[in-house]
Amino acid sequence: MTDLLTISLEELVSSLSSLMDHTIAPLRDHHRRTAIAAFHIADQLDLTWQQRHDLIFASAIHDIGAFSVMEQQVLHDLSFESQYINLHARAAYLLLKEFSYFDTIAEILRYHHAYLNNSTELDRTLIPYESLIMQVADHAAVLSVDSLNILDASAAIINEVNQQSGIMFVPEIVEAFNRAAEKENFWLDIKNLPLSSLFKDRLKLDNLHIKSSELMGLVNLFRRIIDFRSEVTSTHTAGVAAVSAELARFHGREEETIRKIKIAGYLHDIGKLIVPSEILEKPSKLTPQEFNIIRTHTYFTYEFLNGMTIFKDIRDWASQHHERLNGRGYPFHENDNTLPFESRAIAVADVFTALTEDRPYRKGVTGKDAMLVMDVDVQKGELDGVLVALLGAHLDQINQARVIAQDASQKEYQVFVMELTKDQF
Repeated sequence: MTDLLTISLEELVSSLSSLMDHTIAPLRDHHRRTAIAAFHIADQLDLTWQQRHDLIFASAIHDIGAFSVMEQQVLHDLSFESQYINLHARAAYLLLKEFSYFDTIAEILRYHHAYLNNSTELDRTLIPYESLIMQVADHAAVLSVDSLNILDASAAIINEVNQQSGIMFVPEIVEAFNRAAEKENFWLDIKNLPLSSLFKDRLKLDNLHIKSSELMGLVNLFRRIIDFRSEVTSTHTAGVAAVSAELARFHGREEETIRKIKIAGYLHDIGKLIVPSEILEKPSKLTPQEFNIIRTHTYFTYEFLNGMTIFKDIRDWASQHHERLNGRGYPFHENDNTLPFESRAIAVADVFTALTEDRPYRKGVTGKDAMLVMDVDVQKGELDGVLVALLGAHLDQINQARVIAQDASQKEYQVFVMELTKDQF
């Protein structure tokens, strides 16, 4: 294992932005549109290359905090006067600042709703210029979302943005927006240009060079994004990662494999960002339509990891956790002949963790009761009998590792919630 890893920020931003843009209607395609608008506005301003780079990076993921606590209020009330408008910006800041390489991006996101008229007590010298540009780009992206022919709608959007000059937005940035908006390609790019084309042809993002030991910091960033949507989900991936890693350890796998399985466990549910919280937290049986939405999450986990070279070796392991040996799992219908050990271990860990943790509709069962359920799954040809037997043989140690990991994640979530509500920004 080399000491230095190279991570493509273009891959990271594209994969995360694309995943977020597949979510519920208010955010669908929103991040791509905002990034494209921000790029064009920045073209009219005297920015350094680094400012442009950070602006596009931040714009492409700017509402990442909306998936965290109180997301239902945020996502269903995206009006710019909403009392929740700063909450998801602060959540984004708290999530990203834990990974030191993203400190600058975290600061930009922290203030992307600090408008002139709602931050009177804030020292405005603290606000990054990129945040001020993103405010206008974000507004234009929201206003453009329902336009069948965006050129027909452009005059009304320009008018609405200009009405907020000096009220919500800094006038010189509105003037830059006006210069960009005179051109048809501004609007047609907002409607049509893929982020991949932006990065390929107009603004290449840097690569991120980190120590191998720092990769888990990036993985933990994704874990928090996945789990910190609510208290209900706040510990699940930590439990799966711990159980799958312990299974690999007791199976005699080498440390590098154990480390990768743990990473796959942390990332296995990232596709659930496309699933609304009201489905994840529903205290009663899901309808067939709701379950079909749930069944898409492993596909989106695969697509997210497939887009990032750094995670390609764990892509299948993470995305196959609902596959079954009898071929009746989802979404790829793999089977006993095609599922590797690592995928089987994460599937066993996912079932065990789900059974033993509390859910909205039931209390978690004991480890021994979970084993009774899983033994039936083995008999039905769903789970790997060797791994389930291994879990049973080391039940106390593995279950204790799960409890410790989930308790730590729960405390981390509680700190996050406390920090989230402490300040306006």
